[in-house]
Amino acid sequence: YGHLNGPDILASDSQVLSKFILKFLHPPKRGEAYNLTNPDWQVDPSMGQSAVIRRLFKNRQTPGFFVECGALDGETRSNTLYLERVLSWKGLLVEADPINYEKLSHKYRQAFITPTCLSTKPYPTMVSFQQQDNQGKIAEVGVGYMQTGYVDVQCFPFETMMIAMNTTVIDYFSLDVEGAELDILRTIPFDRFDIKTLSVEFIHDAEGKVAIKDFMTGQGYLVHSEVTHPNWLANDFIFVKKTFFDTFTKSEKDSIRKDIESQSTNFGGSIVVLIDSNNNPLAPNEPLSADFFNDPV
Repeated sequence: YGHLNGPDILASDSQVLSKFILKFLHPPKRGEAYNLTNPDWQVDPSMGQSAVIRRLFKNRQTPGFFVECGALDGETRSNTLYLERVLSWKGLLVEADPINYEKLSHKYRQAFITPTCLSTKPYPTMVSFQQQDNQGKIAEVGVGYMQTGYVDVQCFPFETMMIAMNTTVIDYFSLDVEGAELDILRTIPFDRFDIKTLSVEFIHDAEGKVAIKDFMTGQGYLVHSEVTHPNWLANDFIFVKKTFFDTFTKSEKDSIRKDIESQSTNFGGSIVVLIDSNNNPLAPNEPLSADFFNDPV
């Protein structure tokens, strides 16, 4: 398969798709009970991101589809486990670290899983991956680096994975990869994939959070909120596609805003701050004419 990497290979190449589906994409084991450290159905292990996303889909009756990249073991601080277990969402979990992936595979999540990484290029590539438990990341060293704690991992473009999953609509994309977030976002053909909401970690990206925000607003997204945790367990933007948010009624927008401002939802110990249409923190009950939460639909 080595010849199926590099800039001359299209993300939609049929051989690449076959490679991904046959070797790297594993379906859920139907009928297997969850094997979780905390089996309580009411517990959401997310650090607040999932709770915000749930508010945005509260009045949508059909279960959604998610992609979580940086899935870790599928339970610890998972942004999608509650969506899957309680709300019957389906999706794809991407985890590059073989140690974490082994744990993930024995949680028996009812989602597809893949032991790969999302490519930072618009084509498949191999990378050296630095293993650091929940802080693993694509390493700066080249493929073949043999020191302990480094492993070569196959990466595929987001487009390849979604074609393999036979979907163009992603209700929620959770992206937490310790610094490669913006590079991955730049590979996504947003004109071909309808990603309604995203949570994107911003704290480790070398280009900074403003660069992530600017890129996503340029793709037609609103910065809905920031989710931060005092112990750095969350440092994420919540992005909402403007065309999706425009379908909300004013009362729905008001309800979301009031719920978040009152912190009546459990956000996993994190603080959620709403962002106005000028990309400034929105003070509780602040009446701003430019605030998209107050714009009637």
